[in-house]
Amino acid sequence: MKIKDLSSGERPRERLLSAGPGALSDGELLAVILRSGTSTTNVLDLARSLLRSAGGSLVALSKLDAADLCRVPGIKGSKAAVILAAFELGRRFADQRSGSLSRPVIGARDIYELMVPYLKGLKHEECWVLLLDRRQRLMRREKVGSGIPDAVLIDPRSIVGLALQHGACSIVLVHNHPSGVPEPSKGDIDQTEKLLDAAQACGLGLLDHVIVSDDLFFSFTDEKIYES
Repeated sequence: MKIKDLSSGERPRERLLSAGPGALSDGELLAVILRSGTSTTNVLDLARSLLRSAGGSLVALSKLDAADLCRVPGIKGSKAAVILAAFELGRRFADQRSGSLSRPVIGARDIYELMVPYLKGLKHEECWVLLLDRRQRLMRREKVGSGIPDAVLIDPRSIVGLALQHGACSIVLVHNHPSGVPEPSKGDIDQTEKLLDAAQACGLGLLDHVIVSDDLFFSFTDEKIYES
């Protein structure tokens, strides 16, 4: 059935305008973003198919890249682009709404809240660095490594170079554990010690290394794994 064959009360765009976005299901909201279907699939069915490809999870869907999205039948480059843009706007909105970009990064909870929108739901490890100014406000957030489900390697020299390039005064290392267990491995500890040595040699502070596991996190500073 084509969308135009549905009553106005069943069409996602018309429902959004009359009842508000909160009245729509995840699939209906995706249909509004996608705007159109294909010659054989209406936009609502296409949106539902896209959501099913991510196990019905918006978190999982938000972690797909353009290539992953384009593997879903009916999703081409232009539709993948609007989906990626929608999720990125959501992340930026969350940052601005929380005020996290203007207030100092005080502790591990602040770091977790800055990064969980980027790391939650990932099936592989990623490592990010936060660059902070002299008042410990976020200057820049950069992904510096992507690995397999249980490991990711970092280059301390590249991270320090990035911090110096942008005039940062201190840095924070953040990575995720898809296993759901945030405690550090020996490799995590060894890599952090190397980064600490490289940072201190260049006059930079390593404020913390936080491991994120969806709703949990581990702070090297809070647990006194090292002295920064």
